[in-house]
Amino acid sequence: MIILLLFSLMVIAAIASFFLKKHAFVYALGVSAAVLIVIVFYSVLRFHSGYTGGYISTFTYGLASKIGIFFSIGVSSFSDALLLLSAIVIFVAVAITRKKDYVPSIYSFMILIEIGLFGILISRDFLFFYIFWEVVLIPAYFIVAEFGGKNKDHVSLKFFVYTHIGSVFLLLAIFTVYSFYYIHTGIFTFQISSLMSVKYFAMIPTTLKYFAIFGFLFSFLVKLPSFPIHSWLPDTYETAPYPGTVILAGGLSIMGGYGLFGILLPVGSLLGNTVLYILIGLGIISLIYFALSAMMQYSLKRMMAFASAAAMGFVTLSFGAGILETGIEQPLELAGGMYQILAHGLIMTLIFAALYFINQKAGSDNIYSLGGIFREMPVLSSSLLVGLLASLGLPGFAGFIGEFSVLVGSFQAIGWVIILVIFAMIITASYHIWAAQRSLYGPYNEHLGAIKDVSAAQFSILLFMMIAIFIFGIVPNLYYGSFLAYLGALI
Repeated sequence: MIILLLFSLMVIAAIASFFLKKHAFVYALGVSAAVLIVIVFYSVLRFHSGYTGGYISTFTYGLASKIGIFFSIGVSSFSDALLLLSAIVIFVAVAITRKKDYVPSIYSFMILIEIGLFGILISRDFLFFYIFWEVVLIPAYFIVAEFGGKNKDHVSLKFFVYTHIGSVFLLLAIFTVYSFYYIHTGIFTFQISSLMSVKYFAMIPTTLKYFAIFGFLFSFLVKLPSFPIHSWLPDTYETAPYPGTVILAGGLSIMGGYGLFGILLPVGSLLGNTVLYILIGLGIISLIYFALSAMMQYSLKRMMAFASAAAMGFVTLSFGAGILETGIEQPLELAGGMYQILAHGLIMTLIFAALYFINQKAGSDNIYSLGGIFREMPVLSSSLLVGLLASLGLPGFAGFIGEFSVLVGSFQAIGWVIILVIFAMIITASYHIWAAQRSLYGPYNEHLGAIKDVSAAQFSILLFMMIAIFIFGIVPNLYYGSFLAYLGALI
């Protein structure tokens, strides 16, 4: 009931935010901070109550029960982790947004995105799941279209078209399984637990079953994103305002990752080896292609956009390999992929927040326009360095846990093909270190003039993220154990 009450209050807060002209920043910061505190408190209670693989905090209310429409919610240990991540991402995005640079509506859009993310993660009815899926897309589009940089009209339209096409396939997949369920049982229902059960899903005719699987996968992989349906990502990340990029990197990846592990995984055994090998191939290609693309970038913002996509390649790989592999290590790569979603969101939030402050103070995020800024901004430079080291998977940080689990676990399924993954990781480490060395250290670029380091308030935001990344790096069982329990209830 805590989650239901919190969600209801968030909806009211979002509606109220559109009527605020003054103090919009303080209001949005207070709302996002309150949500984060409640989710942290809720997560602590979940942790102390022990790991469970089922859904708790369930609530169902019939709205149009004759046609199977219920407002139904439930929280698993996996969605619990992503609720925490979404709360952190939105809080940081609001906190770093300078009031003088944006009109108050940007804060309303951020709160609305948080509602959409929460709705996706707690919905156990496919109709409401789809509604909240679209709720995230619309304010994200307006953030890019209204507050973005160069070519924002073209880029925001491209972003909307790409992601909306994915949403159309999601809707078609939902109605496919919904319609056949009625044909088979005579009952209308949008309940995810009923429609995404192995017993029912196996009865769907082969053509319709694989059409539904394609629709779900296409929609989820667009949001991750995965090669080759990724071309919206670099332009959108680069054009969006930095607070918007924080949300895109941390929020939309949550949607794709949750779609795979929270929606599709229960029927994963029915995907077929061909589909699983395709997913494994897409994951490996994404790792290599995005790493090579990132290495060619001069803009740190665009480079980290590709790095973000590359990191999510581990998620696609883990999903395919984890289902394909039938040995005792099966949960290892699946739990690693789930942990990678959590770690990736935290790390990218830190990196883009640090880059935002660098761009504010130095006037550029181009690697060759910076150079030696550690001399003038040692605290900010060190914060970005922490983010870069965490992003390349250095032990001790959150990124290492997921990548190591996927790497070790996937070997059982793909054998020596794992060398390609290691190759991608070497490239990833190389361009991260090169970018840090070239932009942060070495001779100072005197053309930048005198620049100031971060303020105490700005550093507190960065420090909060660094502590979170460090804690999840050295105490992974805060959620890793609950992920294993979640998988245990499905496998």
